[in-house]
Amino acid sequence: MSSQPAKRISQTQIAKELGYSQALVSMALNGRKQGISEEAYKRIWEYAITNGYSPRGMNIDSARESSNTTTVGYILRSPLKLANKSNFFNHVHQGMYDQLDQHGVKMVFLGSEDDIQVEKLPELKVMTSSVKGIAIMGEVQPEFLEGVRQLQLPIAYASARATGKCHSVLSNEQESGAMLVDHLYELGHRKFAWLGGNKFMGRHKERFNAVVEGLARYDLSLDPNSIARLKGADRMEGSNAAKQIVETNKDHLPTAWICLNSLMARGAISYLFQNGYRIPEDLSIAAIDMTNVCTEENPQITSASALPEEMGSEAARILLESINGSVKSLMDVTLPTQLRVLDSTGAVKKPVVKEGA
Repeated sequence: MSSQPAKRISQTQIAKELGYSQALVSMALNGRKQGISEEAYKRIWEYAITNGYSPRGMNIDSARESSNTTTVGYILRSPLKLANKSNFFNHVHQGMYDQLDQHGVKMVFLGSEDDIQVEKLPELKVMTSSVKGIAIMGEVQPEFLEGVRQLQLPIAYASARATGKCHSVLSNEQESGAMLVDHLYELGHRKFAWLGGNKFMGRHKERFNAVVEGLARYDLSLDPNSIARLKGADRMEGSNAAKQIVETNKDHLPTAWICLNSLMARGAISYLFQNGYRIPEDLSIAAIDMTNVCTEENPQITSASALPEEMGSEAARILLESINGSVKSLMDVTLPTQLRVLDSTGAVKKPVVKEGA
């Protein structure tokens, strides 16, 4: 006869078992220490976690199961969730996991930026005593990063920079943009477009500036009508960005389109195919990316970037050395990029004309 899974304990039950008021237990489990003795605070948390209490958004069961091992926790930037983690961060996660696994170190998901309230971050240290380092995947708000820093654990920031605050691991965005511009210029392209997403994040700014600087070396620039900046950076945003550029340029489309990432490039290609344009005969499309989205469909996408698996591996290496005490200072590590020329770019052959026109 199979047993039913244990029911998670409630704050009311904890208060009853320990002889505290429910208000006191609620304050402690919400991270408030004012007016609570250190002994009571610790007792409440230890009893809560031992008996299955888990705040929303934190995978405490995994951490508790790993209590006898060294664990690295990871946090996803907003608006990413574990269920919809971006393709890019899937690759970063894989590289990090592989590196940690070689050293017998586990990984545990602590939650996303949206799930963990800044004022509750101190709870992480109480709840996940086996966590000795934290990886943050993607750019988070400064106040959230400050909250994580208060845990006084080694932190590796993947694909974002916070100089002087934690370790950072990034791709050489300037090199990536320059490589794509050089490749497209050599193919004869002189009119460029930029399809950008995540417009409020530092990575968008760095990649956009890299393309602008790359064009400036050839005395070229982006026409304002050939720039699209969207809030998101998925296939839908790529499609919407392509629609915007087509509608604002009409019969004078730029021939070389550079996208923030491969997901936007895929969305742009879908839109263009649906509207009678051919890739790369009419338009060349490239992405600052190096994920499997570039190669999982046809046409395969020309791209330039560091390998995201290597970014994850490097972040893990830095965390391991920090945990072991062999790293005494903070590091900003920039990984070299590579150019991968595939099907989506070709030489300029003729003015852009939509099929059937």
